[in-house]
Amino acid sequence: MRLTISGHSFEVLSLEGVLSLCKHLGFKGVDISGFHARGRCSIEPEDIAADPQGEADKLKALLDKYELDAVDFFPQFGTSPADHGLNDPNPDIRERNAYLIGRIAEFCNMVGIPGMTILPGVEHLGRSQQENLEVSGQEMKRATEIAGEHGIKLRYEAHMGSITYTPELAIQLIEEYAPDAKLTLDYTHFVLQYIPVERIHALLPYTDHVHVRASRPGKMQTSYTDGTIDYPDIIRRLKAIDYQSTVSVEYVYQDWFGCNDVDTLTETVITKEALEPLVGKL
Repeated sequence: MRLTISGHSFEVLSLEGVLSLCKHLGFKGVDISGFHARGRCSIEPEDIAADPQGEADKLKALLDKYELDAVDFFPQFGTSPADHGLNDPNPDIRERNAYLIGRIAEFCNMVGIPGMTILPGVEHLGRSQQENLEVSGQEMKRATEIAGEHGIKLRYEAHMGSITYTPELAIQLIEEYAPDAKLTLDYTHFVLQYIPVERIHALLPYTDHVHVRASRPGKMQTSYTDGTIDYPDIIRRLKAIDYQSTVSVEYVYQDWFGCNDVDTLTETVITKEALEPLVGKL
């Protein structure tokens, strides 16, 4: 298990600025973002699709310069989870998403990034919850197979506002439709909804990447001292199941559920200092 950092915590900076900061904070592993039309440090998914080798070469040069390795790539194809989502009702958009996932998986392989995180889709009006979940599951299975062809692990983040907004729905999507998919687990999306942590713990066996930030019921992101999530206990639980992947500190600064109320730099440092002795490896 390694403690790493999410580059998009500082998306007001350029990609090189972010990587320089991550190195100077003492991290060795970093998540790279690919958010469409958001943040100065993101790599546009369409740019990767147009030239995966060229984009891989540019990223590798920066990673080498700052002595970092990328542990996850997190693309988003639209400007919101509902825009060009995985279970979009339009089959042409779903086909384009599958194509982008394939090209991004090529890019990840070229860079040496072991996994990529995608979003699972949202509820669409005119279809039942089960229908929306089924389309998400079918597309997640396809995405997992496409990524696997390039040796890349496919992870998805069950999040507030998604088709998998509860732990039980997140598990259902995997068990019924996409058994080879893994989770990027972020407790805060469930804690926000007052879901007890005992229900969230059930997701740990399905998890291959973890996002860490402070939160409390009704508040997605807080300062570390105001948070109620017991991350030392979560790390102990991960060790008990021999978790071998990454735990990424991920504070974000955006006007979404009040996530612009804390200083991402300060909270990243405080969280790193609290968890690094417990995780034991950067």
